[in-house]
Amino acid sequence: MSETSEIGRETGRFGRIVDALGSGLAFVGGLFLLFIVALTCVSIAGRTLLTLDLCCGPVPGDVEMIEIASAVAVFLFLPFCQLKRGHVTVDIFSGFLGRRGVLLTDLVGNVLMTAAAVVIFWRLELGFQDKLRSGETTFILAIPLWWGYAMSLVGAAAFALVSAYTVWRSILEISGGGASAAPTHG
Repeated sequence: MSETSEIGRETGRFGRIVDALGSGLAFVGGLFLLFIVALTCVSIAGRTLLTLDLCCGPVPGDVEMIEIASAVAVFLFLPFCQLKRGHVTVDIFSGFLGRRGVLLTDLVGNVLMTAAAVVIFWRLELGFQDKLRSGETTFILAIPLWWGYAMSLVGAAAFALVSAYTVWRSILEISGGGASAAPTHG
């Protein structure tokens, strides 16, 4: 598995912008997770109080809100994960390839991840258009489904952008212009 000896900030103007974007979206994704935790706790407490005949009950539509928030959080975390080399890699041959070989396999992986990110963005955008056109809503709270798609599209677009940046970063590392950010494998 690839590991960096130190996960630092990106250098250069564009690198710092991409780093801030990835970090900011990951922070917002964390807020979505905190919302999920709080909502789950309140809903479980409400169920417990209802069974004790004290009050309340579960939060109406809690599952709907958790489903949407979970999807949005995942998409908001993807850019940061890609930028910080957090995706799982299998380095079976890295010991035989040497540093340059590892950098080349990282480049190939980043190109493939960029292609996947673009396809994900494309298909999610088509899903967004479909949900917007159909006006489909959740069953209990009648939340328009396109809201979740729209919020997820932000993360998917950033994921594609960050993935393309990592291809450029890999090219710089291979050429020796970004060797300080190169991964170490262990």
